[in-house]
Amino acid sequence: MNAEFVDFKTVKLNTVLDTGTGAELELSQEGRVSVDRPEGWEGYAVVYLNIKISDDGGHFLFDIITQTVIKLPEGVSELPDELNEECILIAREKTYAAIRAISVGMGISELDLGGE
Repeated sequence: MNAEFVDFKTVKLNTVLDTGTGAELELSQEGRVSVDRPEGWEGYAVVYLNIKISDDGGHFLFDIITQTVIKLPEGVSELPDELNEECILIAREKTYAAIRAISVGMGISELDLGGE
């Protein structure tokens, strides 16, 4: 449907990194997504993506909320499932890239959720 990326930012980031633990950690991931069409933003959608990566022992936490602004195709007044999914895919790609960059900046193994 040709939704277009406009803007991306990290809204919130919470991390815990216990550098004293030398063991390999078993991490789990959970995520939530919401797509909003704010009033006054005709033709745009805002995707909020929350991804939390953590271990059970409290040694590691990476909790990020991102906001991606998407320009919708001309004349679109509703968000059909196909367009909604396209917006989420754009937001996920941008969020995964941010997670990779931030994890490398933290000096830990790259967190690559996209499997690249």
